[in-house]
Amino acid sequence: MGQEDMKGWSKARLSEHKPTIATIVALLLLWLLAAPASASPLEISGVTSGNITDTTATITWTTDLEGNSTVNYGNTTEMLLSTSDSNFLSNHTMTLTELEPATLYYYQVSSTDSNGDTATSNMGNFTTDPYFPTISGINVGNITDTSAIITWTTDRLADSTINYGNTSLLGLTAYDSNFLFDHSVTLTGLSPATFYYFDVGSTNLYGNTTVDTNGGAFYTFTTLMPLPTISGVNASNLTDTSATITWTTDQLASSTVNYGTSIPPSLAASDITPVLNHTINLTELTPNTLYYYEISSTNTEGRTAVSPGNNTYYTFNTAVHLDLQGWGWCTSYSEVASATLVGYATVVERTHASQSFSVHVVGNLTLQPSNAPAETVPVDLYGSRVRTLFYLRQEVTGESSTFTGTWITGNDTELYIVTSGTLALPNPEGEAFKTARLCFVLLRTPDVDVPQKEPGGFAADLDTFIAWSTKYFDRTLDSLVGSGVGKILGEILAKIMILIANIRALGTPYIP
Repeated sequence: MGQEDMKGWSKARLSEHKPTIATIVALLLLWLLAAPASASPLEISGVTSGNITDTTATITWTTDLEGNSTVNYGNTTEMLLSTSDSNFLSNHTMTLTELEPATLYYYQVSSTDSNGDTATSNMGNFTTDPYFPTISGINVGNITDTSAIITWTTDRLADSTINYGNTSLLGLTAYDSNFLFDHSVTLTGLSPATFYYFDVGSTNLYGNTTVDTNGGAFYTFTTLMPLPTISGVNASNLTDTSATITWTTDQLASSTVNYGTSIPPSLAASDITPVLNHTINLTELTPNTLYYYEISSTNTEGRTAVSPGNNTYYTFNTAVHLDLQGWGWCTSYSEVASATLVGYATVVERTHASQSFSVHVVGNLTLQPSNAPAETVPVDLYGSRVRTLFYLRQEVTGESSTFTGTWITGNDTELYIVTSGTLALPNPEGEAFKTARLCFVLLRTPDVDVPQKEPGGFAADLDTFIAWSTKYFDRTLDSLVGSGVGKILGEILAKIMILIANIRALGTPYIP
């Protein structure tokens, strides 16, 4: 084959293969267009551990492409334990279970995408919770009418919560955020005498909460009644050796009076009977003595109220004991009679009226003539004492008496009294009163002399004259009681003293 022939043959062959080359080129272009670009590596982010309990923990992370989930973990850095999830996800959550309480765990997460690319995180760690708090020793104490203290203990540090209410729905909460072993929560603003339900709860440092509801029945307590309210405290019926203390309470309660002549009082009188109106009689007191006292009442729940309280005290003064001796004269007697008065007297200065006193005299006045039976007059006289004068009056069924006289001494324990007035006694047959009799009585504390008075002014001159005349005649006449001379002198003196007393009463203003 010549050279020309060879050229022709080559062209023919080349022309014969053109479609095949074009096809190859086209396929190459199509492949280049269809082939994906080179894929980026799988990336993990946001790896965290949470919801940690004593035996579980939750591990979470995210991947930029969907992939499966694997957590390798253990209590050493070798992390010999593993858990996985074959589902392809972007947000991954894996829960580790059957862990040991209070243990440090290491973990590492990994994800593999559909192309087989795997990403692995750095190593992390967490510590399991010691466990849920164990609650014990629940107790209710210091219960009052409006408060109560709930206490309990936990085996781990935890806060304190009480849910409570007067029904099983509870509805009220008291909370203490301090983490403690020994818990104490005070409930306040409670209603008196009310039944309450409650439960207690404690949450530890890991957020684990234990609530004790007493098996669903709840714990309970009842608030107390209020303290008794004391009012109307009063000291009355004062005698030389006794007094009556009265008061009221708003609920049934016992009665106690602490009393004495010093602070704090050292004596006590009581009655355990629960009452609303209280009366305690104090006896064997010392005459003319200042007493301090406080009262207390304890209700049926053992709650005690004290009045006046705060180391302060009420006071009263016992009456002056009267054991007076002297002589007296009445229009029905022919002679001066010996006289005695046994009893007590209360003399209280009136407010805003200096030298003006309220007087109460109680006792038995006995007149003993030498030639007649003794005459005893029970006296319960109220009146007033102004300067050296006094006025006493008694009006009771069956007997009456009115005395006006002079209080010669200014001493309330050593008395020297000159009185005149009227005395009426019932007829022994009970048909009518005897005619009222004019009486004159001089009474004195034994062995007390009439004091010397100094003149000066009308009132002072009268006092001086009364004192002088009484002093002059008293002891002499006293020694002549029952004799003829005593009778004569007694009549003269009685008339003189009655006249002087009446003049004295007219000359000195009466200040009630």
